[in-house]
Amino acid sequence: MLVGALAAVLTVGAGPVRAASAGHVSTIDAATHQMTVTDHGRTVMTFPASFGKPGFRTPSGTFHVLGKDAVIKMTSCSANITCNPRNPNYYVLTVHWAVRLTTSGVFVHAAPWDHAIGRADTSHGCIHLTTADAHRFYDFSRIGDTVIVKNTGGLAGGPSGP
Repeated sequence: MLVGALAAVLTVGAGPVRAASAGHVSTIDAATHQMTVTDHGRTVMTFPASFGKPGFRTPSGTFHVLGKDAVIKMTSCSANITCNPRNPNYYVLTVHWAVRLTTSGVFVHAAPWDHAIGRADTSHGCIHLTTADAHRFYDFSRIGDTVIVKNTGGLAGGPSGP
């Protein structure tokens, strides 16, 4: 009976109320530029990660996986950053292995164009991983998994994107 009650516990992330996914917890720390993925308390993966640059800081907080897309088109216009192609923050990108954390557009995803993963923050708010690491995280993740993002200096609710 207790197991059923625990499985039914609902948690609130950055989006709608979702059932928590038991066992999978990922912690992504901007201070160390590292992502640690655990399964029932046991570390199963560790990756270098990068975050949002100044003006586009990735929000810190506890989130839950809202969805997954093997391939998704991300644009600065859909992220409410800019629709002006002459703006330096304008982008249209095809992104692979995207795990959605917020309804406003924060994802953990592959960023093969980012050669500073693990060393510098260059995104518009998303969390960048190498393509191989993003693919592994995508395959491991389930809807409702807990993802803790810390030490970013960012607040929830701002524009975000790749």
